Amino acid sequence: MSDRLDHHTSIQPFRMNELNVNQFDSSLVSLAFKQHLYSRMGSRLSFYVQPYIQAAASTAINYNQDFLFGAGVGVDLAATYKSKWAFGLVYARILNDNLPYLNNPHSRNYSPGMSEIKSLANGIFHSQFLQSYLSFSPNTHFNFELGNGKQFIGEGYRSLLLSDNANNSPYFKLNVNFWRLSYTNIWAMHQSIYENTQPIVFLNSSKFKRKYSASHYLDWNISKTFSIGLFETVVWQAKDSLYNRGFDVNYANPIIFYRPVEFSVGSPDNVLVGLNLKITPFKNQILYGQILLDEFLLDEIKADVKYLINEDTTTNSRWWGNKYGFQIGWKGYWRWNEGIVRTRVEYNLVRPYTYAHSSPVQSYTNFGQSLAHPNGANFSEILAELKYEKDRITINSTLFYLHQGISGEFQNFGDNPNTSNISRNSEYGNSLHQGNEAKVLTAKIDFAYRLFEKSNIQSFVGVWNQKVNDKNITLFSLGLRTNLFRTSQEQ
Repeated sequence: MSDRLDHHTSIQPFRMNELNVNQFDSSLVSLAFKQHLYSRMGSRLSFYVQPYIQAAASTAINYNQDFLFGAGVGVDLAATYKSKWAFGLVYARILNDNLPYLNNPHSRNYSPGMSEIKSLANGIFHSQFLQSYLSFSPNTHFNFELGNGKQFIGEGYRSLLLSDNANNSPYFKLNVNFWRLSYTNIWAMHQSIYENTQPIVFLNSSKFKRKYSASHYLDWNISKTFSIGLFETVVWQAKDSLYNRGFDVNYANPIIFYRPVEFSVGSPDNVLVGLNLKITPFKNQILYGQILLDEFLLDEIKADVKYLINEDTTTNSRWWGNKYGFQIGWKGYWRWNEGIVRTRVEYNLVRPYTYAHSSPVQSYTNFGQSLAHPNGANFSEILAELKYEKDRITINSTLFYLHQGISGEFQNFGDNPNTSNISRNSEYGNSLHQGNEAKVLTAKIDFAYRLFEKSNIQSFVGVWNQKVNDKNITLFSLGLRTNLFRTSQEQ
């Protein structure tokens, strides 16, 4: 793995004009980034074409359908010009049955990370994926990018700061690199799709409520073994009952802190701050972590500490507004038996009511889906991943254990960011996993074989199993696929 100090691995996705992929190990650059069905390399213009294919048949156990299928077709286009301009476009159209991992109530009507689900004949669902960008780098220090897509900040499988979970969003991104620092600004437009008081009632598309976010992230490669990143973001609604606010120019300044601006304009916008850490104690072994702060008071934190030490119930503790999350993880990379082994273990925890807001429109979501962790808040999670690649063969196994408190009818225990925190269940006494407890164990393993040397089209066979409390579902699948983006099956 490269030890260059000017490359910042916590800011994704990578663009072709940002690095020479041959300088990096395959633990950093995926096969999809290297392999293309068609490519044209030139001194001025480079062009790449990659097809997207999905065709899978599954048999289910303990599910309301015995036989399921999914199919999709699309294309991935990418080009660079003079190492200054870069262009990319991914489009896919997908048809599938009512798959069990799409049954999450937060995902109804919208396929997670994809688009609106449209029901066709015979219980088949249709969704689309469209992502594009145009990037310009006038020199080695500046990059400007306009697009419709997703961003990811962190080293983990998940990100508690900004992830690729939700649907694509129109955005403008500015990145500045100098010395060992990388400073990234992202301005994006999102949509709120629920009724304000009922986060299970969908609005007609003509009544979606627009909102914006402005984020900045400063990443500092202090040394070859240690990096630290500071993150801040603000979400505001474009229109409320008083006036049409639109894009607030007060947040257009790329070097300001958002919280003072929020106070100065007299607007209770949703501001979150965070910290990202990366430590490389040994070659190809990385420790990483994140801390997210949505809102907290120091005195209330002290009361929580006293409660944890003495279980002191004489004073109020576990205030609802102590909203935070943290992540800790390790990932490793080895060469073994002429192949590549990748491993990961990660733990995530997010307190109740984190990412939510008094106005549901200003929650940290897009199309009802979290802009951070897919499960929202009020949970703890541990995941493990083991992957082996050799020549055209890939064996991938993942394990997720989620423990979450779920709100009941007319109750708000803080798991759903789309619910106004004004309706919180209590002011104090809010504990992790409060509400109706759900313990979800998800495991999957699949064996894939890359069929063509110049593309990433794979044949695969796999097993997916999920146990929710006492309910157990198993899928056995086989088919063809091209891995252009991560699917909801892994979540």
